[in-house]
Amino acid sequence: PNSFRPVATMGDANNGHIAKTSVSTALSNCGAMNVIFLPLGHASTRPHMKDCYTIVGNMEDYHINRWLRMPNFDTTDKHHREFQHYHPLRHFGRVTLPKGINEFDVPEVWDNYKQGRKGFVLQHFDALKIFFETFDTVQQELKELITKRKAVRNNTVVVMTVNIGQSELLANFVCNARSRGLDISNVVVFPTDVESKTLAEGLGMTTYFDEKNLGALPKGEAKFYGDPIFASMMQAKILCVVNVLNLGYDVLFQDVDMVWFKDPLEYFHDESKTEIKNFDIMFQHDGSSQMRYNPLSANSGFYYVRSNKKAQYVFTSLLYHGALVRHSKSHQQVLVQLLLEHSSLFGTKVKVFDKIETDMFPGGFHYHRNWDLMHDIVSGKSNAYILHMSWTENKDNKLKFFRQMGEWYLQDQCIGHDYVALVEGGIVTDGSLINQCCSTEPIFSCHYSDKPSKEPCFDSPCIDEKCRQFWKPTPELVAKQKAKQKALS
Repeated sequence: PNSFRPVATMGDANNGHIAKTSVSTALSNCGAMNVIFLPLGHASTRPHMKDCYTIVGNMEDYHINRWLRMPNFDTTDKHHREFQHYHPLRHFGRVTLPKGINEFDVPEVWDNYKQGRKGFVLQHFDALKIFFETFDTVQQELKELITKRKAVRNNTVVVMTVNIGQSELLANFVCNARSRGLDISNVVVFPTDVESKTLAEGLGMTTYFDEKNLGALPKGEAKFYGDPIFASMMQAKILCVVNVLNLGYDVLFQDVDMVWFKDPLEYFHDESKTEIKNFDIMFQHDGSSQMRYNPLSANSGFYYVRSNKKAQYVFTSLLYHGALVRHSKSHQQVLVQLLLEHSSLFGTKVKVFDKIETDMFPGGFHYHRNWDLMHDIVSGKSNAYILHMSWTENKDNKLKFFRQMGEWYLQDQCIGHDYVALVEGGIVTDGSLINQCCSTEPIFSCHYSDKPSKEPCFDSPCIDEKCRQFWKPTPELVAKQKAKQKALS
């Protein structure tokens, strides 16, 4: 936080005196510096537990070992594991919550050994076997496809993955970008089913359907963050990045619940931005302060990766941790911990854009909480390149929020799974759905008055309990809105 940046503290080894001074003065005599992240001030993300920090003389170690006053989890019912001061200190994983939940529990080898039901570890072994057996073929096919379609710009490929359950969000991204005249020729879509492959090709997108590795993934939409469908799709998000990175291309990965105001590659390829040139991986800020995402809070739905050996190995490691990804229902929390480990062990340089001080890459945190920025976006005063509709429970709400932001460009007849019937003879060819599905103007509609919107939605209900209005209903604004509605009617 800004309040901690201007000053540093120094300790005297003889009398323990601590003095405040400038950071530059404090570091002037340092030949090396070891950095430890601590929950200071408002940065605290868990209840106060009277934490102690102990420095023990030994050979150097760059990990935190955590002891908590909690019962033994192996012998205690899960409903009675919470922190209590009368318990002795016991060794736990560092992402164990005071209420007795270990957010990095180890995945099982067997779900039920007697019944022969494999756990996440053995399921991942099976997936890795297919990956290794098909790797050379996938690399060759993908290289030929990217070359043939010229789907690379400044050595960068934009990577997206989708199943049919989320296909409308991909279609809206395409239609939205086309309406702004943005170049999306270097976007490669990795569909996980034939239906979404057909849709993406109908929208003129370069697609690679890795059926052997991804064809068994579910087709439905995730109902909420972390549900079984959401967790299963994490495998696709990892594989597509690994495959493109290993071809030597830099990767901009993004989820499908995204719109571009400007081409984000203009930012990452800007030679004048010397401050970002040395970073191996750069992330949108997630906005969450949950322990499992600390301290980086990197959002795994929008990030830029340079194809060097350090960044490649981060994502190779993430692939190998697939069982933990499935078990934790999120590749984001696993990726954050790997970023920390690789940064410490290998010197991998990771950048997460500040959620407050930078406004280039807003996400769901900003949509739901930073309304000053959202007012700048709807009024055209923002520096934002994108809007990522994260922090939103399901696809239906994402669609509604995009519509009232004036960022929805997909025609109603193309929403749903019957899009193939729109094409004569049921045949979808490259780009044949663009004219039928893409609107040249935003399709606006109000849904909730307490969410950001391009125009005031005074007559709409609230979705949140607090019902905080995005637009302040001043007499002038209400009268203007009524006059506009009357003119339209």
